[in-house]
Amino acid sequence: MNGQERAKIEAQAEKLIKRGRLQDAITELQKLLSGTEQDIPIRTQIGDLYVQAGQKRKAVEELLNIADYYEKKGLNSKAIATLKRIGRIDAASLEAIRKLARLYNNQGFTSEARREYAELAAALAKQNKTDEAIKAYETLLELSPEEMDARIILAGLLHKKGSVDQAVEEYNTVAESRIRKNRLEEARKLLKKARKLKDDHPRTLTNLIELFKREDKKQEALDLAKAFLKKDTDNIKALYLLGNLYVESENAKLAEEVFSRIISLRPKEVEARVKMGRLLIRRRELDQAFEMYEPLVDSLVRKQMEDKAVGLLGLVLASKQAHLPTLEKLAGIYKLKKQKKDLEVIYGVLIEQYRRSGLLKKVLALLGELMEMFPENHTYYSDYRFLKGELGSPEGELEEEPSAVRVDETAEIIDSTLAKVDLYIEQGLFKNARRILDNLMMRYPDEKRVAVKIEEIKQLTDESRTKDIARKIGKVHKKETELLDKLSGIMPKGGPQAFADELMDGHLSAADIFAETDLIPIVMQEDQDEDKFFDLKDIIGDELDAIEAVCNVQLRGDTASVEKALTEIVTDFRKALDEKVDEDDYESHYNLAVAFMGQGLFDEAIKECKLAVNSKKLEIDSLTLISHCYAQKEEPKESVRWLEKALEKAGQDAHQSFALKYELASLYESMDDRRTALEFYKAVAGWNPEYRDVAAKLQSLQPKL
Repeated sequence: MNGQERAKIEAQAEKLIKRGRLQDAITELQKLLSGTEQDIPIRTQIGDLYVQAGQKRKAVEELLNIADYYEKKGLNSKAIATLKRIGRIDAASLEAIRKLARLYNNQGFTSEARREYAELAAALAKQNKTDEAIKAYETLLELSPEEMDARIILAGLLHKKGSVDQAVEEYNTVAESRIRKNRLEEARKLLKKARKLKDDHPRTLTNLIELFKREDKKQEALDLAKAFLKKDTDNIKALYLLGNLYVESENAKLAEEVFSRIISLRPKEVEARVKMGRLLIRRRELDQAFEMYEPLVDSLVRKQMEDKAVGLLGLVLASKQAHLPTLEKLAGIYKLKKQKKDLEVIYGVLIEQYRRSGLLKKVLALLGELMEMFPENHTYYSDYRFLKGELGSPEGELEEEPSAVRVDETAEIIDSTLAKVDLYIEQGLFKNARRILDNLMMRYPDEKRVAVKIEEIKQLTDESRTKDIARKIGKVHKKETELLDKLSGIMPKGGPQAFADELMDGHLSAADIFAETDLIPIVMQEDQDEDKFFDLKDIIGDELDAIEAVCNVQLRGDTASVEKALTEIVTDFRKALDEKVDEDDYESHYNLAVAFMGQGLFDEAIKECKLAVNSKKLEIDSLTLISHCYAQKEEPKESVRWLEKALEKAGQDAHQSFALKYELASLYESMDDRRTALEFYKAVAGWNPEYRDVAAKLQSLQPKL
């Protein structure tokens, strides 16, 4: 069609419009549609004529076509503006709401998407379109999982559909949220609904027991668990619940019976073995605890999950007693992994324990291994030679001193050894220093400096009686500290269940095992044979404070540079806009405001909206968007002020007016002005009691007032 023909049709349509023959004018204009971008102004005009003719449905169809075209071209801001216009023409257009919600979501406007999906879901539910309503609520909850009122409605829809298990899960999710917030009566009602749907659902049972515990009704919790077990005597989850209740009631005997039963039913049940082991550790029955853990440790080592194996052994070592089988098992793991420095530390502990137990041949064997691993450490050679002499070995059977020691460098050896002794003295490791000096004296009995140093240590030890295992092991170095750090945490925050889960899924490290004790599970002997532990809590706290301070400095520096760069980009962009966009191009300014808001540039969005507000067509949308910007800026009073302006302009438009009143109610609720919020919610409920979640809001706020 050429230009002359188009002009003729347009002129004819104009004449028909003036005569009031709107349908005929529409028919003429439809002749101009070609499926190209030129259709947009024509379809817009056709849509306006349908509105004038009172044919809202057809007007919406035209505008939906325009929105689809904009979306296909990637002009999402224009598509959103068109869909919002549909909302002003026909607020009940579900297709427009659905498209608008999806576009907002794709553009990252999460709060707007949530609002549209909530409205869509409520409308679909009201029309008994259950499947579509469920899908809309599920999408809403993906965007906003904390919308518990929506979950309750979803649960009801799922029940209606026959998806009982899913409905029970949703009720339980909300009940758990209510329990966490100590809203126990609400939780009870929800769990009652869940139990009515499925009496024996394990999650419902668990939450009911947790509810009883919160209310300090431990006997009711026990009775519930026992009643469930009467129906299903071998139900593992119910047995765990009962066992945990016995543990919390400090009834260790009954707890052991329950966990023993679980282990008899499932010998490889990790969580039960961990819990049973902990009960045995409490009773100081370390051999039995070790037997409980050893199969798990061996399995973890076979799976190359040595850190978890170390963690389990750490539970035994955290008992404040040295347990030789556990220490030997731990040494075996470090030996397998060829972690020489860690192994040196554990060997040091074992040597002390073997000496105290009179197992000198085992001491000798470990010293022999240490000589091979650390040939440069002459202390191990000296200890080995001295002990072998004590055991009565003939002189000829003694291993020769390494060639490095046979070299005639006596003075250098003495100097370097005394320097090491001084280091130990500075660290307060007096016994280590004394042992080195005794060995040195045996080799060089005429060396006066050694005798002087021994006398010095005697005086120092008289002044200080504090000893710990880190000072007894024999050598302080970086790796030793790393090992101590590695053994500094016990259960993950979720307790034994979380431990068992992490143990099986590959996320638990050795450091996770000692979190409950703040102790290093390595013991030493005091003068009164009491076990002492090295407490790292203060040291760890200081380190974390220092790290946090450094991170804060770095973050502030990075943020400043990012903000500066962003400010420059926005400034340049605005200059370009001012040159290209006319001040009275209100639609462009509004679309820019939407784009700015999506990027978190709220001040820029407000500036654009204050220009777009001069358009009669975009006035209310612009005022509302300004309000949303101030809400995002955490300026609720200013947000209320602009929303009230929008409400004033909405006038007699019922849907728009009450939608704005709902927004105002939400704002006042966020400001903790419950009375004003309640007034607005009541106004909305009076207009439409099923609008969004207004019924739930009233139910929530009225009792509080």
